[in-house]
Amino acid sequence: METPSQTSIKIVEVTQVSPIPLLSPDNHLAHQNSLPLTCFDFIWIKLPPVESVFFYEFTASSIDFNTKVLRGLKQSLALALSYYRPLAGHLCWGQHDPKPYILCAPTDSVSVIVAESNSDNFDKLSRKGNFVNAIELRSYAPSLQITDQTATVISVQITFFPGSGFSIGFTTHHGILDGKSAAMFINSWAYLCKNLEQENENSPELPHHMAPFFDRTVISIKDPTDKIAMLYLNSWLEFAAKENPGANPQSLKLVEMGDAISENHVRATFELSKQDISTLRGKVMSKSKCGDVLHLSSFVLTYAHAIVCFIKTKAAEINNEKVNIIFAVDFRNRLVPPVPANYFGNCVDSDKPIVVKAKDVVGEEGLAIVVKTISDAVTNLGKYEYYERAEEVYSSFSKLEPSPFGLIGVSGWPKLEFYGVDFGWKRPRKVDVVSIDKGSSFSMVESRDQSGGIEIGFVMKTQEELQAFASFFIL
Repeated sequence: METPSQTSIKIVEVTQVSPIPLLSPDNHLAHQNSLPLTCFDFIWIKLPPVESVFFYEFTASSIDFNTKVLRGLKQSLALALSYYRPLAGHLCWGQHDPKPYILCAPTDSVSVIVAESNSDNFDKLSRKGNFVNAIELRSYAPSLQITDQTATVISVQITFFPGSGFSIGFTTHHGILDGKSAAMFINSWAYLCKNLEQENENSPELPHHMAPFFDRTVISIKDPTDKIAMLYLNSWLEFAAKENPGANPQSLKLVEMGDAISENHVRATFELSKQDISTLRGKVMSKSKCGDVLHLSSFVLTYAHAIVCFIKTKAAEINNEKVNIIFAVDFRNRLVPPVPANYFGNCVDSDKPIVVKAKDVVGEEGLAIVVKTISDAVTNLGKYEYYERAEEVYSSFSKLEPSPFGLIGVSGWPKLEFYGVDFGWKRPRKVDVVSIDKGSSFSMVESRDQSGGIEIGFVMKTQEELQAFASFFIL
């Protein structure tokens, strides 16, 4: 395995892509210059951004890449931003502003880095199962520009691998949009790009079902006094004041999560087939007690299996330690009344953290135990209206005892269908969620072949640890 120092990229250009005016009368946010945030946004406002890289095969020359791929991606991005104007804006929090908000202006744009890889590493980076240095993959994901008072919302990096393909790195501010909103935008961008050449002189239009819904009142109507919103925002202010006494707590600068990434950190993508998931389901059912009502979805089974394998790799740390687990769910169809499926922003949160004993997780019935606890949490979500328990769930995190295994979470969701993102050069060869290298999170996306399997991305501190994880994970 190569070290990061043996691979490098060359920055070809850094440009700004601005939304183009839409001729359609249905011009979203045409008369608005700002967009408020909701309680769901404030949950994530200070957490690290979500960074993803999509790898596409493309064996033509650099001339073809520049004239076909790059030109099409930029042109369609400008068109997509016209429908998603807030993504080209800025998150703002001035000294006299009680809450952050999104500011939209005529001069808005998105930073697009165009780069070229100087090494023949496309196959290594885009093949499932390969061990890759975590730092190396970071070279293909752009950064956001963040100060105390302003932050960019998204950034894009397009990297050409001569003779092999290209990648699209996509970084999003988690305080502005969740995974579903990010997937909506990427799919909209891809749709417009794929249809550019078919429209001749006219720009393609985004189908109505793909257009974002921006009306914040569908969420704020249930929190009319901003009680829940300010609970979350004030908690970040209190956290900042405690972490940096004397500094301005009213800052948009993000909180650092997890250990710093070193050259030893290694990542890989593993896969469970539909048959593997069925095997796990059978194991759990054989261990379940009579009368147990279990939610045995592919997500629950895959997540539980990954947790068990992760804890087994940490056997030396297991005494009477606790394992803390969370997972976020989409509340669009769980709120009363439901929020439109194409709502743009954040509408995800978790229930109370799940706590299990590490020794139980690695025991003979570990998988069944973890599945049962996650299943119970999923079932519990359907018993209450979100706003009824928001304060109770929030307080449960402040009471959570730290664990040597960190707070285990999952980034992504199989139903987001990232492998369906086709810009006109077929589906991606691989999708990586780069940002899981911060903390104890896995990434989870659907299998590329769309056969009902699931891909899990994981990062460990050493190659030996990741090899141990693989030995437990692969069925």
